[in-house]
Formats: sequence, C-alpha cells, structure tokens
Amino acid sequence: MKKALLSLLLLSLLLSGCAGGGGEGDAYPVYFQTRESDIEAALAAEDRTLSPEEDTVEGLLNSLLEGPQGENLRRTIPEGVTLRGWALENGLLTVDFSGRYGSLSGVALTLADYSVVLTLSQLEEVETVMITAEGDLLSYRDHQRLTAADVQSSLIPVEEE
Repeated sequence: MKKALLSLLLLSLLLSGCAGGGGEGDAYPVYFQTRESDIEAALAAEDRTLSPEEDTVEGLLNSLLEGPQGENLRRTIPEGVTLRGWALENGLLTVDFSGRYGSLSGVALTLADYSVVLTLSQLEEVETVMITAEGDLLSYRDHQRLTAADVQSSLIPVEEE
C-alpha cells in the first residue's frame, strides 16, 4: 500500500513539474494534496501569481498557508498554522511555523514537508529547506534538511521481489 502511495505521488510530481517562475509577478507552482482519486497521498501544483511588491519566499509561504483555490486540491498544512519567520543563508532556507505544525506526523507530516520543499526549492537561491515549529526541530523526522532531489528520490518506487 505504501509503495502504491509513493508511486502515485511520484507520478503526480512528474506530471505537474517542479520548475517554476523566475521573476517578480511570475506564476509559481504551489503544491497541495490532490483529491482526484481515492488515494489521498498525491501532490499537485496550483499556479499562484505573486505581486511585484511581494517577497517571493514570503508570498509562496503565505500561498501554502492560505490553501488551494481549486476544488480538486486540499491543504497540506493545517488551518491555524502560522508563519513565525524565515531566514535564507547560503542556500539554506529555514522556515519556522507555529507549534501546530509540530503536531503533524506520519504521512501528513511528509506531505506537508514535501509541499513546502517543492514549492520553495524552485527558487534559484534556495538549495535546501529546513522546517521548524516554534523554533524547534521535529525530532521524529528522518532528516531535517530537505531538497527537491531528496523528495523526488524518496518517491522512486522500489520493485518487490
């Protein structure tokens, strides 16, 4: 079952693409959970256009927190989670959400993390993303720093023998 979910997620990512906008006022893909099938573990992108005055990182994070506009998508980050802050240094983007993000676990945490990483790693200046809740690392995560390549490689289906 887990392999089928990961395969579906990989297919969704490949079909929707991971590269996005470049300059101000461009459309950027923002990743949300899809409702298109009975299996609820796939992510799909919804384009969002940011205003030229808006900081791109902050605009993309706010888009994730606002949730999707399309009916066939659902939020990966629970309502009530807020952005406490973010910092970008030497390619590492650290995003700090409110404590409710820290209550996520299992597939819900994976989907939330992956949607944040895929949405933000499309920016040229972002190489790695680290997500915290109330300034604390989530100790039950496999690893703390994620890249789009990590997300994609973790979704490659493993053949059963």
